[in-house]
Amino acid sequence: MRALRITPLNIASAILAAGLAWRALEDKISMGTIGWFLLLLLVLVIADQFFRLMLRSLKRIWLAEGIFVLLVVLVIGVLRLW
Repeated sequence: MRALRITPLNIASAILAAGLAWRALEDKISMGTIGWFLLLLLVLVIADQFFRLMLRSLKRIWLAEGIFVLLVVLVIGVLRLW
Protein backbone atom coordinates (compact mmCIF):
# COMPACT_ATOMS: atom_id res chain seq x y z
CA MET A 1 0.00 0.00 0.00
CA ARG A 2 1.35 3.41 -0.96
CA ALA A 3 1.87 6.06 1.65
CA LEU A 4 -0.88 8.64 1.94
CA ARG A 5 0.31 11.94 0.50
CA ILE A 6 -1.69 14.93 1.66
CA THR A 7 -1.63 17.92 -0.68
CA PRO A 8 -3.22 21.39 -0.69
CA LEU A 9 -5.92 20.27 -3.12
CA ASN A 10 -6.82 17.35 -0.83
CA ILE A 11 -7.19 19.82 2.03
CA ALA A 12 -9.24 22.21 -0.12
CA SER A 13 -11.48 19.32 -1.27
CA ALA A 14 -12.08 18.21 2.32
CA ILE A 15 -12.95 21.76 3.40
CA LEU A 16 -15.28 22.17 0.41
CA ALA A 17 -17.03 18.85 1.11
CA ALA A 18 -17.43 19.74 4.80
CA GLY A 19 -18.83 23.16 3.87
CA LEU A 20 -21.29 21.58 1.45
CA ALA A 21 -22.45 19.10 4.09
CA TRP A 22 -22.77 21.84 6.71
CA ARG A 23 -24.85 24.08 4.43
CA ALA A 24 -27.01 21.13 3.33
CA LEU A 25 -27.72 20.18 6.96
CA GLU A 26 -28.63 23.78 7.78
CA ASP A 27 -31.02 23.91 4.77
CA LYS A 28 -29.32 27.11 3.56
CA ILE A 29 -28.40 25.80 0.14
CA SER A 30 -30.30 25.46 -3.13
CA MET A 31 -29.97 22.67 -5.67
CA GLY A 32 -28.16 24.97 -8.11
CA THR A 33 -25.57 25.81 -5.48
CA ILE A 34 -25.04 22.13 -4.73
CA GLY A 35 -24.29 21.58 -8.41
CA TRP A 36 -21.65 24.34 -8.40
CA PHE A 37 -20.08 22.91 -5.23
CA LEU A 38 -19.91 19.46 -6.79
CA LEU A 39 -18.45 20.83 -10.03
CA LEU A 40 -15.74 22.68 -8.10
CA LEU A 41 -15.04 19.52 -6.08
CA LEU A 42 -14.67 17.54 -9.31
CA VAL A 43 -12.27 20.15 -10.74
CA LEU A 44 -10.17 20.00 -7.55
CA VAL A 45 -9.94 16.21 -7.69
CA ILE A 46 -9.00 16.20 -11.38
CA ALA A 47 -6.42 18.96 -10.86
CA ASP A 48 -4.92 17.03 -7.94
CA GLN A 49 -4.53 13.92 -10.07
CA PHE A 50 -3.04 15.98 -12.90
CA PHE A 51 -0.44 17.53 -10.59
CA ARG A 52 0.40 14.11 -9.12
CA LEU A 53 1.04 12.68 -12.60
CA MET A 54 3.09 15.66 -13.79
CA LEU A 55 5.17 16.21 -10.64
CA ARG A 56 6.61 13.30 -8.72
CA SER A 57 8.27 15.22 -5.89
CA LEU A 58 6.00 16.01 -2.93
CA LYS A 59 7.70 19.42 -2.49
CA ARG A 60 6.96 20.36 -6.10
CA ILE A 61 3.37 19.16 -5.78
CA TRP A 62 2.87 21.33 -2.67
CA LEU A 63 4.37 24.35 -4.43
CA ALA A 64 2.38 23.92 -7.66
CA GLU A 65 -0.91 23.14 -5.92
CA GLY A 66 -0.44 25.96 -3.42
CA ILE A 67 0.02 28.43 -6.26
CA PHE A 68 -2.99 26.92 -8.05
CA VAL A 69 -5.20 27.32 -4.96
CA LEU A 70 -4.06 30.94 -4.50
CA LEU A 71 -4.81 31.75 -8.15
CA VAL A 72 -8.27 30.18 -7.92
CA VAL A 73 -9.04 32.17 -4.76
CA LEU A 74 -7.87 35.38 -6.45
CA VAL A 75 -9.93 34.71 -9.58
CA ILE A 76 -13.03 33.97 -7.50
CA GLY A 77 -12.44 37.15 -5.49
CA VAL A 78 -12.12 39.26 -8.64
CA LEU A 79 -15.22 37.70 -10.17
CA ARG A 80 -17.26 38.36 -7.02
CA LEU A 81 -16.24 42.02 -7.03
CA TRP A 82 -16.94 42.43 -10.72
